[in-house]
Amino acid sequence: MEEKEKREFENLEAEVFKALDHQMRRDILRYVGEGRDPTFTGILNAIRIPDSPTLAYHLKSLAPFIEQRRGTYHLTPIGKDAFNVLLKAGTYGKIALFQKKQWGATLGNALLWGIAIIAAAYLEVNTILWAVILPFNAFISVSTTYQLFK
Repeated sequence: MEEKEKREFENLEAEVFKALDHQMRRDILRYVGEGRDPTFTGILNAIRIPDSPTLAYHLKSLAPFIEQRRGTYHLTPIGKDAFNVLLKAGTYGKIALFQKKQWGATLGNALLWGIAIIAAAYLEVNTILWAVILPFNAFISVSTTYQLFK
């Protein structure tokens, strides 16, 4: 790789990471990536950006990722890749949080089912319902909750 090409690549790499370093720009990228064909005003209102010059500045910073065609904004090929990375990062964070809460969610689910079974017995609901169907559903629900977090 020639020195000039190497510098251009390094400049693009630095520009990409600088653009994604700001929360408002990531929000704009997500909004445009959701495929709503947003206009300038639509982005301004949806992201709650304080004024037009601020949005114009952020859109200029997102030039490698977003382009304007016929009055609406669209993702470029590299913008689609960046949007997918943002989606995966957000999903990964939620999954990690769920995994930390595995026992709490499972216990909470079991507690709710236990209360439902006791209430059904107390209210003298049909015996087959509270003695067979509710415990079976409780077991399935609690085990499914536990498995979701594995």
